Amino acid sequence: MGYNNEVLEVLRPGRDSACFSGLADFIEAIQREARPGGFLDCLRASDLHNYVSLARRSSLVPGSGTGRLLHTMAGPLTSQIAGLVDELGGAEELTVVSPFFSAHHGIAALAEAVGCDNLRVAVPPRAPSVFDFAAASAAGLHVRPVSCDEFNDSRPLHSKLFDIGCRQGRLIVSGSANATVQALGRANVEAVVARIHDRAPMFGWIAANAQGCQTTGEEAPQEEERASLAVDYDGGLIKGRVMGGGATAGSWTVSIAWGARREAGPDVVIDDDGYFAFKPPSSFDPMRVGSSVQLILLREAAELRGWLILRGFIDAMNRRGPIARSLGRMIAGVETLNDLTAIMEYVSREPRAFIDAAQRTGGGRSDREQAAGLKVIRPFAAGDAFELSHDGGRGSGIVGNGDELIDALVRMLATAVPQENDDSGDDEEEDDLSPEGGSDNWKQSGRKEPKSGGQTQRVKPQVMEVAFNRLFDELVRVPAGPARAPGLFLVFDMIAKIAPRSSLGEELVPRLLAKWLQTAAGSRPVDVNPTGLDECVAATVCRLAIGDPGKARAMHEFLQAWTGGEVPEEFEVFCEPQAGKLNEEALAPGTTQSQWSQTWASILSTKTPWNEMNDLRKALATKGGPYNPPVGATFDEAATISRYSARQGRDDRIVWMESRCGEKPGCPRCGYGFPGVKASKFRRNRIATCDNFRCGRVVIDVSL
Repeated sequence: MGYNNEVLEVLRPGRDSACFSGLADFIEAIQREARPGGFLDCLRASDLHNYVSLARRSSLVPGSGTGRLLHTMAGPLTSQIAGLVDELGGAEELTVVSPFFSAHHGIAALAEAVGCDNLRVAVPPRAPSVFDFAAASAAGLHVRPVSCDEFNDSRPLHSKLFDIGCRQGRLIVSGSANATVQALGRANVEAVVARIHDRAPMFGWIAANAQGCQTTGEEAPQEEERASLAVDYDGGLIKGRVMGGGATAGSWTVSIAWGARREAGPDVVIDDDGYFAFKPPSSFDPMRVGSSVQLILLREAAELRGWLILRGFIDAMNRRGPIARSLGRMIAGVETLNDLTAIMEYVSREPRAFIDAAQRTGGGRSDREQAAGLKVIRPFAAGDAFELSHDGGRGSGIVGNGDELIDALVRMLATAVPQENDDSGDDEEEDDLSPEGGSDNWKQSGRKEPKSGGQTQRVKPQVMEVAFNRLFDELVRVPAGPARAPGLFLVFDMIAKIAPRSSLGEELVPRLLAKWLQTAAGSRPVDVNPTGLDECVAATVCRLAIGDPGKARAMHEFLQAWTGGEVPEEFEVFCEPQAGKLNEEALAPGTTQSQWSQTWASILSTKTPWNEMNDLRKALATKGGPYNPPVGATFDEAATISRYSARQGRDDRIVWMESRCGEKPGCPRCGYGFPGVKASKFRRNRIATCDNFRCGRVVIDVSL
């Protein structure tokens, strides 16, 4: 799952047909020996004939690849590797990458087999164990410590690789085999892929400090028979079964390990058949672990370990494909640049899935459900952060919707505190998680400087632009009104917490926020408490006006349109942005309360064109009352207003436009449209004269 530094070989028919032939032999040997009295003692032998058949068919695809699959079912790996080295003219140097060693004996056995005394061992920053260079030297082996970028990140080293420079090429061997006597001999079942490369070094080995490795304390694989542990997460409980290993019934102490964290769980009782079940501690959130999870059972000197299977997450991967892993990592807060890019590209392809998730979850936060006027069925049982059913029947109660993972992402975006120092772009390593603090307070540490000249890598702006444009396009398909509120919450959270991670985030965020306000217009809930959406709007208008006082009046205009008139006093008081709250911290991290308050006050103190026209309307309601002539009025329009105030002539010479005009404004009395220049003047000054010779009235806009 990415927590360890690992090496993976990918076999492709044609290029690797010879490897598939070796794979078929390997599987056949396992099936042949997995029987009572055979080389492998299995609890239950599986039928592997289909896999053998697949491998055989793949081995028949024509190809010229040089790879070979070697396995211990055919004999010790040392002798098989030595045979390939002999074909390449003999070994000149041997470099070993391994998390475990049998002291120095495993490397000594391989060096003797290939006939090489120029030996090197990789020393990473973190690994389960450190090679004993002093003991090797005392035994007559000359072994030098080296390192290279591929194995030099802060993740624990679990990669297994042998880089053998030969006289007629280079042999790279990687797979499951550690540099131990058991793995390179026949004690273990191991498989590796050996590939012949050109003679040029691939990894750029450099001299290293033999003492520079921090050990993680993990145990090396043992030879003796040990109990196997199958563990599942189901219905808020961790359930499992112990198989083999002798007497295991009774009470055990539980620990759950994920990432760099290890937390104690309740004591558990294993019954006579090996079954057990318990509720994990409240701090364990299976949706946010960000790495594979291991269950550890302890009793005196005995220890049982097993990997926790999140079947719901596997189901989500089956439905959504590889993007499910990126979504899960983002929910866990350990996503990389590639994850974030993949998610935004997925948003571009499936914007409807995210808008639907927002509708199901009420915008992702419980206080938003009321603001959206929704009654949301909780997708997770009490205390469960991630409980996906096998039939997809949870979520909003829609059977088979299959989008619980996206629902969880919506919730995470709505509730997660933004990272103070976001360097999501550094894909060269996995994030370390501090063992201190709760699951909501993970700290990132041990990061390397990215390769881009010290600058954090960011998502390409084109990817962000396309994704948000598609989201907005999908959002406006929902009619303006309370039904649009959940989608507005989602897009707001994505702008606040994802858009800044574009390489042009400083430019993109204000542009997207302005577009969000346009999309939000007319969608304030009226029959439920609108506070949640009101707070998003207030934070947005302030964010756009901070450092740009010229926007204050436009932001005041929006607030008047949002609230349907003069901004109410309770709105001013209760919706004033507060430093440190989720919305404010996401939009403008580090902004002080005085900055928020000053900007809020400057917005509300501006005089908008609507204020001017509404004040004029109030003044003209009284005959002969004082009034301020509107800005932009022509001489004739000013004269008409003066006569109206004095109640001279006809009293219908002024028409008050109370409903918002469309794209083409015109006279609401006769319906005659304003020509282009006059329409622009009307939008700017809110006053114009109808050109219809049968009408000729002065139209004054007091709409919101």
